Amino acid sequence: MTGLAVSAGVVTLAFAGPVGPLGARSAAPASATLVQLTESPVDVLGLDAYTGRYGVAESAGAGEADNGDFSDPDGMLRRIGLATRQARTAADPAKNWAQAQLTSLEVKIGRKPFLKVASLDSYAECVPPPVGPWALAYNRTDSGVIQVLGHLVRPGRTEVSVTGAELGAAGIGKSTLSVVVTPFQDPAAQSRQGYARAGLDIVVTAVLKDKDGKPVYDGPVMSLRLGEVEAQCTSRPPTSSTTSATSTSSVTSATSTTSVTSATSTAGSPSSATISMTTGSSGATTTPAGAASSPPTGRPAGRLPGTGIGALPAQAVVLLVLLGTGLLLLASVRKRDSR
Repeated sequence: MTGLAVSAGVVTLAFAGPVGPLGARSAAPASATLVQLTESPVDVLGLDAYTGRYGVAESAGAGEADNGDFSDPDGMLRRIGLATRQARTAADPAKNWAQAQLTSLEVKIGRKPFLKVASLDSYAECVPPPVGPWALAYNRTDSGVIQVLGHLVRPGRTEVSVTGAELGAAGIGKSTLSVVVTPFQDPAAQSRQGYARAGLDIVVTAVLKDKDGKPVYDGPVMSLRLGEVEAQCTSRPPTSSTTSATSTSSVTSATSTTSVTSATSTAGSPSSATISMTTGSSGATTTPAGAASSPPTGRPAGRLPGTGIGALPAQAVVLLVLLGTGLLLLASVRKRDSR
């Protein structure tokens, strides 16, 4: 349960991390549970301690498909109402998958509607080796629409003032509810891992006061998990050290550290305007623009290539020879004239 600082007479709706499983996690290749509910004993609201679930499906072995069990041994339908429902799973050599869907969910405190969710769709799939492992999961609600005591709630934190009349408790005055709502989906994009999981958590706590402003209750009210689906096809794949060293670690350190500005290139020549990067091995280094490169192999290290007389073009050599010959002829002519 996430604790929140709240002020009197305010409902706080906060979206945070998952509250953890409300029941035991399944080890089956595919499983789905539509609604899980836990209520705390709150005398002023007429609540007793309760835990139950409704709408389950599980495929425990290859080739099994389950279209859901909607019997109600926990008496959930006395506490919730919904228009449509679906929980189904399948385990197949090509793909293990699970899906849970509902519309018009209503959770009641006594006979009074307390929390509503317009619609929900959760899905998880896992493709096993040798093609996989590939996993994908998602959780969707009707534009994130949730209502608490008629007040619209969207992702983020919302504060709403409530009264005893709204709560259906005659002796309660202005009070504070704190609701934490968290959709979860892992992985949200197709990824190389051996499991997928999705669902939606809603946790409600309360600071209730009487009409004189005196606190009469401070604690949890209910925890709700909707559309929990899981698919598994192998254990979590190990991280490849080679891959991270060559394509992730080297690039990250080169771009995020300042020492990159003094590194030298292994490529032979620097880039003209940007930092050049070699990513072919884990020892890759970078070179800032304008830095000198290593001397090319096969040349003396103490002499720059392209310098000296040998570097002059052939036309320049011919001109120098002709100029020299002309000077010699001119000197010879002047010598004869002086005689």
